[in-house]
Amino acid sequence: MSFSPIHIYILPLAALLAKSSGCVSVHQMYTNDRDFGIQIKGETIGEAWLSMVEAILKKGEAGFDEGRRRRALQNIRLKVSKQESDDSILNEYANKNCIEHMKKLVFESHEMFDFDIIPSFSPGAKSYHQRMVEGKMMDFVVKRLSYIPESKKAVIVFPTYEDYKQVLSNQKDDYLPCLVTFQTRLLGKENYYLQNNIFFMRSCDAFQKAPGNLVTMAMLSEKIAERLTKNLKKKVKLGSLDGLITDAHIYEETIKDAEAAVSAAKRN
Repeated sequence: MSFSPIHIYILPLAALLAKSSGCVSVHQMYTNDRDFGIQIKGETIGEAWLSMVEAILKKGEAGFDEGRRRRALQNIRLKVSKQESDDSILNEYANKNCIEHMKKLVFESHEMFDFDIIPSFSPGAKSYHQRMVEGKMMDFVVKRLSYIPESKKAVIVFPTYEDYKQVLSNQKDDYLPCLVTFQTRLLGKENYYLQNNIFFMRSCDAFQKAPGNLVTMAMLSEKIAERLTKNLKKKVKLGSLDGLITDAHIYEETIKDAEAAVSAAKRN
C-alpha cells in the first residue's frame, strides 16, 4: 500500500520579518513528509534556523534527553540557498554570545567547553578548531579540490576513535562532536566554480547552538572558497548549504526564549 506525502506549509517568516531587519522577502517553509520527515528550506541561514525552531516548537515530540525535558524532531533535512555568515536574522533574534562561543570553538580555542545553559560535559576534549589543526583538514580540502576540482573526497570528519574510548570511559560526562562531517563539492561552470557544502550532524541544540553551527559552517565555506579561487585562478562562488540532522531539539529551559524569538520575528 502506498501513501501520499503529507505536506505542511508555513507562511514565510522572512516575509513577516520587520522592515527594520532589512531582510529580503522570500518564500520559506518546512514540509513534513510521511516517509522522510521534516524538510526545511531557507534562502539564508537565518531563515532556515527560524523555520527549524518553529518546526520543533509546533511538531516536536516531548521527551527526555539524559534526564532533561525537551522537544525534538528526528532526521531533519535542512537546505540553505545562500551561504552568508553575516546574517541579519541571526544578528537580531539569536543569542549573540552563543554564536561567539561557537566561533571560538571552531576557529580559536584548543579545548572544547559546553555553553549550554545546563552543561552536559566538562571542558577538556579537543575543540573543532584543534581537530582541524591537528588533522590539517582545511588544507586537505583545499589541496584536494585544487588538484581534482570534481573530487568527492574533500570531507572534514570531526570524531575520531579516541572519542569512542573517552565516551565509554565516562558515559555520564562524555563528549562526541555534534557536527560529524562537512563536505565541499565544486561544480564546474563556464566561467566559475559553484561551491556547495554538505553536512551531517548527529545532534543539534536548535535554539542555543544551531545559530553558531550555521554561522561557522558558512564561515568555513567562505574561507575554503577564497583559497580555492586563488589556487584555481577561477572564481569560486558559494552555493547551497545542505545537511541532515539526526536529532534537532530545544531543551525545556530555553523553550520560552525560542517561542519569544519566533513571535518577535513574526511581529516585526
